[in-house]
Amino acid sequence: MDERENNEEKTVSANAAAPARSKRSMFTASGIGALMLVTGVSVGYSAFGRISETSAELRDEASAESGEEAEQAAAEEGSFQERPDAVDAEEGEEALGAIMPLDTFLLNLPDGKYIRVQMQLEFIGMDVPTRFYGRVVPIRDAIITLVSNQKAGDLQTQKGKEELKENVRKVVNEQLRKELVRRVYFTQFVIQ
Repeated sequence: MDERENNEEKTVSANAAAPARSKRSMFTASGIGALMLVTGVSVGYSAFGRISETSAELRDEASAESGEEAEQAAAEEGSFQERPDAVDAEEGEEALGAIMPLDTFLLNLPDGKYIRVQMQLEFIGMDVPTRFYGRVVPIRDAIITLVSNQKAGDLQTQKGKEELKENVRKVVNEQLRKELVRRVYFTQFVIQ
C-alpha cells in the first residue's frame, strides 16, 4: 500500500505543478507569439512599405508619361471644341477647361502699397495636368516675383489687370514647360 500511496502523492503533486507549468508555458508561448507578430509586422512593413513606395513612384512616373501622351493625343485630335468631353459648351462656345485655384497672394508692391490677389488657372484639358502638382512651388515663386514688381497705379487699370493675367499665364506655362494654361482668372484683387 505504501507504494500505491506514494504513487498517488506523486500524481497529486504532479497535477498541482501542471497548472503552474502550463500557465508559465502559455505566457512564454504568448510572449514569443507577440514578439514574432511585432517582428513580423515591422519586417513585413519595411519590406512591403519599400515595395509600395517604389510601386507608387513607378505609378506616378507612368501616369505622368501617360498624361503627357494623352495631352499630345488630344492636341493631335483637334481643337478643344471638337472633343466629346467638352460638354458644357454650347454651339460655337468654347468649354471651360479644368480650373485650379491657387492660394491667396498677399504681396508688397514697390511703391509702398500691397496687393491681395487670388487667382485661378484654367487649363486646356478637362483635367489638371499631373505635371502641375509637382511644380506648384516654382509656379508660386514665379508669380510672386512677377506681381511684386508691378506698380499699384498700373494694376488699378483694366489694361494693367489684363496684362498681368497674360504675364501670369506665360510665367506658369514657362514653369510647366508646355502651353497648358489657357486663361488666368482673378477671384480677388485688392490694392491698398
